[in-house]
Amino acid sequence: MTEQPFGEFWNTYPIRKNVVAARESWRIAIKKVSPETILEAIKQYASDPHRDPSYTPFPARWLDEERWLDGPTPPRKLSEQEAKEYEIEQARIRDERERLRSAQIAQELQQAKERSVPMPEAIKAELIAKGIKRINHEQG
Repeated sequence: MTEQPFGEFWNTYPIRKNVVAARESWRIAIKKVSPETILEAIKQYASDPHRDPSYTPFPARWLDEERWLDGPTPPRKLSEQEAKEYEIEQARIRDERERLRSAQIAQELQQAKERSVPMPEAIKAELIAKGIKRINHEQG
């Protein structure tokens, strides 16, 4: 039951060292707090632009120290390369959100179109005869 959430934790953690110790620490940690709480915290920790990779603890230590209780890392000056990578990642996230929202809107429009009732042929013919070209998003 704990293998799948642990796998997500392991794959999200910024460094992957000593899986055996990490798995044991995970087993103990989920007795204190839900796996969801740990997973949410590790996602925030892994994507924190102020986390210094050279000071990132091994996964078991992060779990043993209950680091899911920590707040965001205090701001630090990012190197030029880190700042550039952070901006690229933020742009990728914005693009993905926009793509998903556009797909959702397109799906909603398609569903609305499928639910719409077509105009009766008699009325359509009468409007065409009067010279009205655009009828219910169709060209007559």
